[in-house]
Amino acid sequence: MSIFVFKRKPEKEVMNLLKRHISLSIEGIKVFKEYIENKNENLLNTIIKLEKEGDKIRRKLIFNLYSAFLPSMRRELNYAIELLDEVLDSVRHGALVYELMEFEIEENIKEKAFLILDISSNMLINLKSLLEVFEEGGDFEKPMKDIKIGEEKIDDIYHEIYKYMVNIKIDSFWKGKLICDFIDRITAISDYIEDVADEFQIIYIR
Repeated sequence: MSIFVFKRKPEKEVMNLLKRHISLSIEGIKVFKEYIENKNENLLNTIIKLEKEGDKIRRKLIFNLYSAFLPSMRRELNYAIELLDEVLDSVRHGALVYELMEFEIEENIKEKAFLILDISSNMLINLKSLLEVFEEGGDFEKPMKDIKIGEEKIDDIYHEIYKYMVNIKIDSFWKGKLICDFIDRITAISDYIEDVADEFQIIYIR
């Protein structure tokens, strides 16, 4: 049975918009990976367009939120919407940092960056599963646990990258800074996803 015993149009619209925003983030990560492999300006423009579309959905969500759901849910949902928007923002900022790199990053770092993005994409799929539990009922704990496990894996990879980086020769300050900024941006994606899941969990427990 659904947590939401009411099935009014305003609630459905908010849930559909949330799922649409998550789908945009999954698409953004996919295009970002392609951009890392092939610095094509069209791919960067696609990422920027996806982020702008996400902003439009965010505004619709905020507008629709206050005609839907119980007042006790709105604060967490409002915060979750803002955090979800940061996911696409981080994808865009990561791509813009990568655009500034006029050098090849080491293959070891690139492979780990792809792994971080793949895990983040799976976390988003699990985030969508949490919304489906709200609508249709089911197991909330498994997707929540998978999100937490994903975040822990990314934390480990993040530390592995930095341990590796301290032993490689960086020939300029800006090169080192750009690599660090790039890694920090892609790692932030999973942080925001976990934070969104935490807000969903508060709603679920209540």
